[in-house]
Amino acid sequence: MWLRIPGIHKSKVYSKGVNTGILRMRRIIDDMLDVSLIDNNLLTLNFQPLWISHLLNLLKNELKKPVADRKQNLIVNQFEGSELMLYGDSERLYQALHNVTSNAIKYTPDGGTITIDGRLLPGFVEITIADTGIGISPKDQALIFEKFGQLGRTNLHSSGKTKFKGGGPGLGLPITRGIIEAHGGTIWVDSEGYDEVKLKGSIFHVLVPTRTEATDPRIAKLFSQFEQNKSESETEISVQENPSTNNTPA
Repeated sequence: MWLRIPGIHKSKVYSKGVNTGILRMRRIIDDMLDVSLIDNNLLTLNFQPLWISHLLNLLKNELKKPVADRKQNLIVNQFEGSELMLYGDSERLYQALHNVTSNAIKYTPDGGTITIDGRLLPGFVEITIADTGIGISPKDQALIFEKFGQLGRTNLHSSGKTKFKGGGPGLGLPITRGIIEAHGGTIWVDSEGYDEVKLKGSIFHVLVPTRTEATDPRIAKLFSQFEQNKSESETEISVQENPSTNNTPA
C-alpha cells in the first residue's frame, strides 16, 4: 500500500514548470544567437546532399503530437522536385521549414488544416505551406519577417509554440528568412487578409535553389566518388540480372 506524502505532488508540478521555463528560455537564447549571426553575415552553412521529401517527412513526424492536440490535419504532398537531390544545409533548412509550419499551426484554429506542397521551377524548388487560419492583413505581411514583429495584442496571446495564437519573441520567421536567403532563395506570404471568423488563411512560399554541386571542393570530390561507386554498382547489378545474349553458344 502506497502512502501519499503531502507536498510531493506539488514539488513535481513545480519541477515540471521550472524545466519548461528553462527549455523555453534556452530556445529564446538560441534564436537570439541565430539572429545575431544572420544580422552580422556570420551564418555558416554546411552544404551536403539532401532531399526535400526527407525533411518534410521528418517534419510531419515531429509535429504529430501538437497537430493531434489541436485536432488539426497536417497534409504533406509529394511533388515534382521533392525527390531531387540538391545541396544545402539540411539542419538549417529543416529549422526554417519547422518555423513556418509551427507558425501555421499556431495561427490556425483547432480542427483546421495545414497543407505542404510544392513544385519544380527553373533553378528552384518551391515549397508552399498553406493553412486555414486567421490570415494576415496586407500591411502586416512584411512586418512578420522583421525581428520581434508580432501581430495583434501580445497580452492576449497564450503561451506555447503551437497553442492557438501562442506568444513568442517574434524571431522564428526572421530567422527563417535569413536561412533561406543564405541559401540563395527567398520567402514570402500570400493572404487575403486577417479575419478570425471567415478564416481566410495564409500561404507561405519558400524558394530553395536546385544547387546540384557542392560549394566546397572537398565535399564535391567526396560525393562525386560516392555517386561514381553507386553508378558502377547499379551497372554491375543490371548486368547480372540481364546477361548479354551475345555470349550464347552458336
